[in-house]
Amino acid sequence: MNLDGKTAFITGGGGGIGGGMAEAFVEKGMNVVLADIDLDFAQKQADKLGERAFAVALDVTCLDSWKKAREAALQRFGSVEVLCNNAGISMPREPIDQVPVERFAQVMAINVTGVYNGIRTFADDLRKAGSGHIVNTSSMNGLLPFGTFGPYSASKFAVLGLSDALRQEMAPHGVGVSTLFPGLTRSRMSEGDMEAGDIPQELKDSMMEPVWLGRAVVRAIESNEPYIISHPGYRPMLEARCQELLAAFGDPAQPGYSGGSSSRG
Repeated sequence: MNLDGKTAFITGGGGGIGGGMAEAFVEKGMNVVLADIDLDFAQKQADKLGERAFAVALDVTCLDSWKKAREAALQRFGSVEVLCNNAGISMPREPIDQVPVERFAQVMAINVTGVYNGIRTFADDLRKAGSGHIVNTSSMNGLLPFGTFGPYSASKFAVLGLSDALRQEMAPHGVGVSTLFPGLTRSRMSEGDMEAGDIPQELKDSMMEPVWLGRAVVRAIESNEPYIISHPGYRPMLEARCQELLAAFGDPAQPGYSGGSSSRG
């Protein structure tokens, strides 16, 4: 996909990975809509990027807010060719059974339903145009679950499932879908986790700068890659996990059973 002159709509666009995407997109000659729950953060990021950037307020959990943000984006730039469902929240590390009900619901509402709401708002526009791309931000925690971080990992695994299914659905219409799996990246969320003690302070200098994730996203869109992994150091852990999964395939639970190859499992 040629990105020059196209428009990207980025949730969580007020900084961090969303801001890095915006910076990389502008480098490629794109317009960017920076959508964020905090309009001031989005506007500050837009001011840095110049006239190609436009800030809008967005609550990703609210479809009416999505409708208004979409209308504002179309009024400003005429069309949206790339949707980046990037907004997300973290959470304190604690055992799953001790996570407050309200916190669990909030993580799912923003990290999962927020992605669904973005798809629901823009997918039909892209389908009708017969082109475009959707990028959904998961996490390395969406491939490698960690204890005391269960609800967050569950939400990011869900993003992967949504994205893989959506990629199959949209491919016949000329629309690509990619899933981004970032590791530790400089952002308000990661720095907040560090201040809370959920990320060790000694890792502060090893955070990746978000513009490099943005440039990786650009390459993935241009070549329609399904997955974007920015921190390859996690590969041995993922290989070990995949080997455990593959090792669980043996004889069928029912002797002589030969079915089970349906795409519906």
